[in-house]
Amino acid sequence: MRKLSKIALASTLILGAPLIFAAPAMADTDNEPTIRELAAEAGILFGSGSVKASESTADDRPANYFTDPRYGATLAAQFNSLSPENEFKWNMVQPEEGVFDFEGLDRLVAFAEEHDMEVKAHSGISRAFNPDYLVAKTDPAEFRAAMVTHFETIMQRYTGKMDRWDVVTEAFTTFGGEGLEHNLFYDRLGPGYVAEAFRIAHDADPSAKLFINENMVEFYPAKRQELYDLVSGMVADGVPIDGVALQMHETFQGPPPGVLTEIVNEYEALGLEVTIAELDVHTYDPISQAQIYSDVVAEGLAAGITDISVWGFTDKHLYTWLPGAKPTMFDEEFNPKPAYVAVRDALKSWVHNDTAPSAAVLSTTSGWANGLKDGNYEVKMNLWHGTPGSYYRLYENDVLVDGKQLNAVDVTSQTATTAFTNKPNGTYTYRAELINSEGVTQTSTATVTVTDAAPAKPVVSTDNWDKDGNFTATANLWWGTNATSYAFYLDGTEVAEGELTANTPQAQTATAVLQGVAPGKHSLTVTFTNANGSTTSDPVAVTVN
Repeated sequence: MRKLSKIALASTLILGAPLIFAAPAMADTDNEPTIRELAAEAGILFGSGSVKASESTADDRPANYFTDPRYGATLAAQFNSLSPENEFKWNMVQPEEGVFDFEGLDRLVAFAEEHDMEVKAHSGISRAFNPDYLVAKTDPAEFRAAMVTHFETIMQRYTGKMDRWDVVTEAFTTFGGEGLEHNLFYDRLGPGYVAEAFRIAHDADPSAKLFINENMVEFYPAKRQELYDLVSGMVADGVPIDGVALQMHETFQGPPPGVLTEIVNEYEALGLEVTIAELDVHTYDPISQAQIYSDVVAEGLAAGITDISVWGFTDKHLYTWLPGAKPTMFDEEFNPKPAYVAVRDALKSWVHNDTAPSAAVLSTTSGWANGLKDGNYEVKMNLWHGTPGSYYRLYENDVLVDGKQLNAVDVTSQTATTAFTNKPNGTYTYRAELINSEGVTQTSTATVTVTDAAPAKPVVSTDNWDKDGNFTATANLWWGTNATSYAFYLDGTEVAEGELTANTPQAQTATAVLQGVAPGKHSLTVTFTNANGSTTSDPVAVTVN
């Protein structure tokens, strides 16, 4: 395998711009494979977006990143795909009506051809980077004609050279719940502009794969549903769309385990592809950053994603909304960060074994700790020997409830544990899967029946020996599922309440001091409550003379 510290690429001349590739200053990684080599072994694309070769600075970004020879060297060594930063945004590629600037894009295509890389086009239209001459077109027919000319010109120039396109980017409001953002294209053409853009793009290049690119859907369920409703409607209407490109700009934390898998499954059911288009991680802790990168890549691979791109690879050209964050896998000097090692290792684990995982066994701890089936337990997977998996998925009553990255390199046994708390009474059947690049293997099943989720039945008593109406009521739960609160009732009216500390199955006691109870015969009860319900004692008769 190639050492990162010994990459040496010859000088070359691309479209008149001298780009010299020298060995980047990277730490020696003990003959570990590069991301590109592992991606090739996995049969996937692993690329970098946010690559800029244009001399223009109209996007308020530095000109041509390739002027640093380490940039091209690292890009070619580590990735097998690339996509531009802003060069396809409307005011960059067509700054004046009818005047197109393809210099930087041509340079990217030439670089990709020189280094056997794929090129993705990003992006056709977006909320920003729209020139004044386009904004000035208020007639829908004139506006639509400008879109046709724009797409035909740029797509036909790169037919066969750029195989997939982000046609529409960030169509929805940032946090979702409000539908399509009322951007320039919405204002001119209405809500059908997204479908119209895809039809125009398909007519311009019928061979290109077309994607809608969106952010933050992994965190906001309402936005996720909005995107799905739009795309599924387009599919139903016969709109030429090939997939959904998830940006996946993560800040401080990654998506909940299983969400990415669910998204992929939803769109696969529509016959569409899902890609990770702009992965980066904005945080101040390099260790948590590495874990998030690794978790996203591992779950994406297990879900069947075969096209992953990071949004830039070096902090020399970072973009962040979190002041001081450095969201990429390489530092400013092109040295690999822990995030790089974590992604590399996730890929290595994915492709390490030549056969599908062996069958694992599920077990549970329900009733083990105290003999109660109280809804607090663990489900444990054990693979005692055989071929390991690189990812683990757990289903509860056929609903995905957990996912975990596993190390599948040079191990023959594996374990994974998922804890459940405060499950209500009911029956839960668990099954799981181990996944690697060679296949998916089902585990055995395990069933948990929860019968003791609510508190055990308390017993109430009093010291009303003299029957004078002033006494202490005592409630005892001798053994069983504990409560977190209690309430005493006299003749159905609450007379005292409080909180309890749960320590199942240990005993619990609650007391209430009652004074001035009226003469007569009364009924005293106590109710113990926890998150799963309430249990009331048998009544005790209280006589006051």
